[in-house]
Amino acid sequence: MSAIVQKAIGELPEKLRVPLLLKDIEGMSYQEIAETVQCEIGTVKSRIFRAREGLKNILKPYEEELML
Repeated sequence: MSAIVQKAIGELPEKLRVPLLLKDIEGMSYQEIAETVQCEIGTVKSRIFRAREGLKNILKPYEEELML
């Protein structure tokens, strides 16, 4: 399961992948992420939302496997 999710994250564009990883894996605040990637907080929130939506779409074919 971990390999499937890691592969899916790797398929995201870098500008979406980096904020997602900084938030969900590193636990950084939106402010910290905005400073790190040098953009506005609203942009960070939007990119994280789009990354999560992208992951849902990428992982859709694996839905049954991931539920086990």
